[in-house]
Amino acid sequence: MAILVLLLGSLFLIWSFSYDPHKHCEGDVHRHVDGGLGLFIVSFLIILMYCIGLFTEMIYLFIKKRKKIAFTNLGILAVLAFIIAAFMFGIS
Repeated sequence: MAILVLLLGSLFLIWSFSYDPHKHCEGDVHRHVDGGLGLFIVSFLIILMYCIGLFTEMIYLFIKKRKKIAFTNLGILAVLAFIIAAFMFGIS
């Protein structure tokens, strides 16, 4: 989980210090870009890759007969799925 928090935290810090919505404005003509959508998409891809890696590790650990660690990974995936479902469907 610390890896996921570190990746998302560094993404947020990079975005907050480098994003300028008025970068493409010329005089009175405002051409704003949607940086929030880009942040959402990149953070979603980071979370998706993390879950795929966790799922792959869980299968590998089940094959290697290390079921206690595999069930821990399954629990983390279940918690992440619940959090994602809560945000998607407004269950909070």
